[in-house]
Amino acid sequence: MTYEGYTHIGYKPKNDIVCSFRIEPSTDQAREAVAAESSVGTWREVATMTPRIKKMGAKVFWIKGNNFKIAYPSELFEPGNMPQIFSSVAGNIFNMKEVKNLRLEDVDFSDSIVKSFPGPRYGIKGVRKIMGIKNRPLVGTIIKPKLGLDSANHASVAYEAWAGGLDIVKDDENLSSQKFNPW
Repeated sequence: MTYEGYTHIGYKPKNDIVCSFRIEPSTDQAREAVAAESSVGTWREVATMTPRIKKMGAKVFWIKGNNFKIAYPSELFEPGNMPQIFSSVAGNIFNMKEVKNLRLEDVDFSDSIVKSFPGPRYGIKGVRKIMGIKNRPLVGTIIKPKLGLDSANHASVAYEAWAGGLDIVKDDENLSSQKFNPW
């Protein structure tokens, strides 16, 4: 199956997320496959592909040698959901047969997506106020291993860090609410 219709040289992104890639081989087919697979395309024709859906397809709009840019309509993404955004623009595209080497080099988020992330709940000023620490660096650690500890062991390691004088214990980004360590 070949992917077609995802190259729009000269397209001007408006409310799009723009991703910059480096690719080998630098072919139309490889670039189109990345744009299709990371947006609305499929590896075969489907009856449910409507003109409305096709309009939401990613657009390869700039190519220079092995570098190219893709614009993704913000409508494809749930506001405030970074895992969904990155699984779309940087998910299974790295293992496609059309692509030998692919690197995501930059992401420029649209204003609407940026505004959907409220930022830190307290910020550094709020954390300093809660901790009662005003005139020195906050000192912290990240619990290791990042995954695998059960709740009791995780809490024990955190307690030892605090008892030893550290201010903050940060969870690793891979730790969410697994069966062995629920939040």
